Amino acid sequence: MKTLIKKELRLSRRILCIWMAIMFMLCGFCWFESLSLKSSLSEMSEMLDQFPRLLLIMFGIKADLSTAIGWYSCLYFWTEILAVAYGISLGISCISKEKKQGTAEYLFTKPVSRELIVLSKVAAAVINLAVFSVFTGLCNYFMLVLPMGGLEQKGAMLTTTIGLFLTQVLFLALGLLFSSLFSSYKTGVRISTAAALAAYAIAFAAEYTGIHFLDYLTPLRYYDVYEVILHGFSASYVILTLFLAGSCVAITLNRWKWREL
Repeated sequence: MKTLIKKELRLSRRILCIWMAIMFMLCGFCWFESLSLKSSLSEMSEMLDQFPRLLLIMFGIKADLSTAIGWYSCLYFWTEILAVAYGISLGISCISKEKKQGTAEYLFTKPVSRELIVLSKVAAAVINLAVFSVFTGLCNYFMLVLPMGGLEQKGAMLTTTIGLFLTQVLFLALGLLFSSLFSSYKTGVRISTAAALAAYAIAFAAEYTGIHFLDYLTPLRYYDVYEVILHGFSASYVILTLFLAGSCVAITLNRWKWREL
């Protein structure tokens, strides 16, 4: 299994570097914006107070932009979009690409069980997400938080980075599930994209209405950056994350075990 994981990491490192480069450019743009707008953030924040609350939620504005926590939570929203896209695309492609490229027949006829092959790919994907999350956390810290004077809450950068990783893992698991349920790669991509959009729609509705039940229906509310900074993790969401991710992987293993190539 160790050899399979190493091979998968080697094959996926180019894509990982591309996604990290995109994240670096996004954070770099945000850093440039923070420098150019730093002197006028108070006026901007006052102007935004006149906007409809739903519009502010849709742009990730949760607090005063002139403060470090307000600026970070707003820009974290955009970095999370990119992180979620990488997580779900990795979940869809890490196994389905073998089918799409015509290498599944060769791979699954090796003297190794299908379950072990799938688990190796999942493990490699989780490692990639961990690397991506750490890189994103460092970019956020040096390009978004430090220019604003740093966060007052100790350990907030660590907890929000872990929250980002767990959110990515959930979307990775969803991508794995959809790739196993649908024989067509394109169908899996469409359904996964629809699921991600639905998750954002429910997250907006949950925050706008304040209906706590809706929070459980979207992974994007499990580790909301503003809540995590102020209050840390919720044990119920961590347990739900492990349960949902484990269930998706278990179903994926079972589906690929009996799936016709």
